[in-house]
Amino acid sequence: MVCPDIIRQFRAGDHIALLYATTFELIDIVTNYVQDGIDHDESCVIHLPSRLAEESLDAFTEAGMDAYDLIVKGQLQLIPCNISSSASQAIDHPISDELKKARDKATSAGYAGLRMISCPVTINQDEWPVFFSHEKDVHQMIKDSGVILLRTFPLDPLSSSQMLDVLELYDYVMLKKQGKWSFISTYQDPVQTDDHCSEKLGLYSRILDRIWTGLWVIDKNDRVIFFNPGMEAISGISREQVFGNDLLDYVKDMAIDAGENFLKMFHKAKDTRKPVPYDLLPFVNPEEGILYQSGVLYPLFDRSDEYEGMVGTVEDITERKRAEEALLAAEEKYRLIFENSPLGIFHFDDKGTITHCNDMFLDIVGTTKDKLIGFNMVTSIEDKKMAGAVQAVLSRQLGHYEGEYRSVISSKLTSIKADFSPNISSDGKLLGGIGIFEDITERKKAEEALKLDESRLQALLELSQMSDVSLKQIADFTQEEAVRLTQSKLGYLAFLNQSLEVPGLGTTYPTQSRIGYLDFLKDKQTVLSMYTWSKTSWSKKAMKECNIEDMKLDYSLEHIGLWGEAIRQRKPIITNDYGAPNPWKKGYPANHVKITRHMNIPVFDGDRIVAVAGVGNKDTGYDESDVRQLTLLMAGMWRQVQRKRAEDSLKKYAEELAKANEELSKANEELKSLDRMKDEFLSNVSHEFKTPLTSIRGYSQLILDGTLGDINDQQKKAMDTVIRNSDRLRRLVDSLLYLSRAQVGRMSYYFEKLQLEDLINNSINDLLLQAKNKGIVLRTEMEDIPPVRADKDKLTDVLTNLIDNALKFTSDGGQIIVSARTVPNGVHMEVKDTGIGIPADHIPHLFQRFYQVDSSASRRYGGTGLGLYISKTIVEAHGGKIWIESEEGRGTTVHVELPQWKE
Repeated sequence: MVCPDIIRQFRAGDHIALLYATTFELIDIVTNYVQDGIDHDESCVIHLPSRLAEESLDAFTEAGMDAYDLIVKGQLQLIPCNISSSASQAIDHPISDELKKARDKATSAGYAGLRMISCPVTINQDEWPVFFSHEKDVHQMIKDSGVILLRTFPLDPLSSSQMLDVLELYDYVMLKKQGKWSFISTYQDPVQTDDHCSEKLGLYSRILDRIWTGLWVIDKNDRVIFFNPGMEAISGISREQVFGNDLLDYVKDMAIDAGENFLKMFHKAKDTRKPVPYDLLPFVNPEEGILYQSGVLYPLFDRSDEYEGMVGTVEDITERKRAEEALLAAEEKYRLIFENSPLGIFHFDDKGTITHCNDMFLDIVGTTKDKLIGFNMVTSIEDKKMAGAVQAVLSRQLGHYEGEYRSVISSKLTSIKADFSPNISSDGKLLGGIGIFEDITERKKAEEALKLDESRLQALLELSQMSDVSLKQIADFTQEEAVRLTQSKLGYLAFLNQSLEVPGLGTTYPTQSRIGYLDFLKDKQTVLSMYTWSKTSWSKKAMKECNIEDMKLDYSLEHIGLWGEAIRQRKPIITNDYGAPNPWKKGYPANHVKITRHMNIPVFDGDRIVAVAGVGNKDTGYDESDVRQLTLLMAGMWRQVQRKRAEDSLKKYAEELAKANEELSKANEELKSLDRMKDEFLSNVSHEFKTPLTSIRGYSQLILDGTLGDINDQQKKAMDTVIRNSDRLRRLVDSLLYLSRAQVGRMSYYFEKLQLEDLINNSINDLLLQAKNKGIVLRTEMEDIPPVRADKDKLTDVLTNLIDNALKFTSDGGQIIVSARTVPNGVHMEVKDTGIGIPADHIPHLFQRFYQVDSSASRRYGGTGLGLYISKTIVEAHGGKIWIESEEGRGTTVHVELPQWKE
């Protein structure tokens, strides 16, 4: 335990800093500090993290204090805070007037004074000046209010400069040295000093030994008189080696090629009498080799303004140096990526002038760097879509372009995809933009192929849906689609005359196995019939060009040349140079359509060939993709021929489906019955809840008002809590009651002529205290608006719910504005907050029953998910409408429009 005599030295208005090394030390000090306050009949306010607060309560109990009794009486307050404060936020203490009020309140409660402890403070170097400036203000507040404040600092993170600031500001600095607590007072220097630098150091040496930032001090003769452990670690030299020796001798030996520079800086600081910083000074550490350091040289002068020595702070920045080198390596890597990227990348300035690009970009637009650099995209680009994408970037937006782009410089036409993004500096200045070009020519080809495949699938789908048409219509459709999908000019379809009876085709096929079928082709004359409907056997395009007078419909396989090879070889046959000599060709009649390219395929039914389909005169050569298109299409056609075989099975399936549908209908009726039972149960339970709630709140209000006898402040606070939570439960029950009534259609409304402004002001007043407690500004912006036709109670519920939602999701220090203005035929009201906002994908579901954005297990914001559902129901019952606009992180606006009152 800390000696009580040391703690008892504090007096009203003292501002003390505690430097501690361990949590145990902190709790030890807190316990004795509180005990001393209780002994002096003072009120104690403790700001500690939750974990430390719990450990402190245990320590209070072990010290013989009844902590919970002290809390109930109000003499002890434990206030949770963060372990690490930020200088950009409030430092957990009120302003001067509030400190005085807090002390006066403690005094009026019968206590002799007020003492406080802050939570542990860890502030980084960047935010320290802001914190220290704030702490100077707090220092004066403590003096003015007469409060005792103990500010706690973990010792290890403190730098040497921060430590000196602490020593300068606080009345006392508490520090444990050699197992014993002691105070360093800045009122009275505990070390009797003279004009020698070494004696001045006595005040701080106990503290600065704990700092791992390097710190050295020399006297006016350049002899080392202080060398802390941090300096030992950085330099690799012990303090025993340097004490009493000339520091500059070591610098000359250790600072590689920089000893002369260090001497110049040293003499500059001495001559100019100002601190001199330095950076990236290389030196040799005996154990670690070459390292880099930065630091500051502070010249010291005595009271007679005579030079008496120098203080130096040193930091090892080797890791920073290595990080910078790594950054340079990374930049080189990214340069290589830029130059070798498969995408065209370029940069342009804020005027649209291209300043840099890679080789791939030059290749895509077909030009050279000397012609491109300096090209102004704003004034020279002719493509309006591309110019618009560039202008978007110069307006700090993203730009996009996709299409056939013709280069202004080279006239090269290329299918490209281009994305542009603005280049904005860290201070928000527009530096220009970055463009990325991708040559998507091959992708376009692949897309065309994909579209062709999609067209084939669409054709197959249409073919499969041709259930009530003739076989002639099926054959006509298939033949024309074959021409289109293979990008041909003409096509034909023929059936073999040995088939099973097929309605409309009038021919039959043998039923032999494959071997028997081949024998049949050898022994019998096989005939190809250009199916029975005369010239429609050929595609429409072919028939327009064909001028054969006596067109035959039947052709003997024995006398057919190239066109019969698909049957004879049982595989597709492609002839991309039809004019070239070919042993399979036997010529075609006079006035026949001229053939340049040709492809035909056999159509199979299992192992049997049942037909042959052909196409011709494609602009480019036929390939396997065309074979696939034609084969699949013809297979689909033949499946339609066989479709009737499946009709009986489909009929049976339809009967089974009807039976299953009937069973589902019965199950659905049972579910509806269960849903009605649920609604009735919900209504009954809600009514049963409401009756005891009314009694609980009524009697609680009587107790709070003092009707049933006087109560103390703690009891009032407890009753306030009971009433607040009973009101919360009542609102929940009301919501459930409303829901149950709405479900069964028993909700009634009493519409009358009302001034919406009055309802808004009443709702604002009801929630003003809640807003004030959260530090939220709640105000109105009202125009002169006409009366509305409304149910006063129901519309009040809507307003209260919307404002309560805004309060719930708005952080401390935010703002909520409730406004109303006149619109055609009614009034438009808005509840606008600066809260957390709502993700876009949640907004369409907000008015659903029981829907909540925060559906996590933690349920941070609570609620039932009924408020917006009920609000929408009420607004629509008024003939109005309600909707929400929100952006995540920037707040939410709820809009309500109501019709005006009509006489």
